[in-house]
Amino acid sequence: MGDDDEKGWILDSLVNFLRGPVWNVPILTFIEHKSLIFEAGVDENEDHHKIHEEYKTLVDFMLGSYMEDMGINPEQFESACGKASMNTPFHQTLFEQVWAADDFEIFKRMMIQKNIELQLQALEILQQRYGIIPDSFIPADDMPEGEQEVLEQVMKKSLEEHDALQAELDAESRDLEKALVESKAEKERLEGERAREKEMLEKALKMSTDAQVDSEPREALPNIHSNDIDPAELKRRQEYLKGQRDKLLKLKQLEREKQLAAYEESAPQKRPKSSRAARKVLAGSTIDAQTLQVRKALAERLKAEVIGE
Repeated sequence: MGDDDEKGWILDSLVNFLRGPVWNVPILTFIEHKSLIFEAGVDENEDHHKIHEEYKTLVDFMLGSYMEDMGINPEQFESACGKASMNTPFHQTLFEQVWAADDFEIFKRMMIQKNIELQLQALEILQQRYGIIPDSFIPADDMPEGEQEVLEQVMKKSLEEHDALQAELDAESRDLEKALVESKAEKERLEGERAREKEMLEKALKMSTDAQVDSEPREALPNIHSNDIDPAELKRRQEYLKGQRDKLLKLKQLEREKQLAAYEESAPQKRPKSSRAARKVLAGSTIDAQTLQVRKALAERLKAEVIGE
């Protein structure tokens, strides 16, 4: 195998790793669980920056475990990222995940958007249980690989347990839940926030990649208010929905762990160290902080692919 072929193989192998469950399960689980304190319109604070540092450590830890599995050193990795051509397609979501470790603004926007998406998913699950919308999710263009399957399994379990879940609710909670799923106001509010945050994330990505940023002011998205609902009632509904979001997180983590277990069973010797690393993260174990320049080399390579350099 020639030098260029070897470098191309390293890079393509890495992209396949980023697309698989060994990377996605711990990364997406971290993003979702830690996104809960990232609210739209709330100023950044010390906790936000602390979580960003934890995310950097996680990304470095998982990339380091991948290199150990592949038997390559940082110099080989950086050389492959700098010179090899990439033949394996990748979704921009992967670029966002890696680049967010080096750019707090991208990280913050990614986390806020994820928090909003989780609330929308929780609301859609409630609406599907009540038969208000069809029993299936419309796949999102930016959904990471395997996530559609996770959502479908969560929905299936939720529908199967609908009667039992209803029996556990008191009358007040049941009425609140029904009012929430029948009202359009909350879904429109969340969809409006998601659209804003997606636009802000795209702007942050463009600024970070030194691409041309459109300076023309964009049309403001309308704020969604409902004049016929008491503000206190609206707040109760929003807090209830966040509780449903938290329950959704637990179900999604269980499904992701099943994905990881299925992968490990099908390829037990393929990536033993990175699989153990993923398990360690999911178990909540402390991981060693590492400063890996390979993260920046990878981010630059993906950036070049995204902007076509």
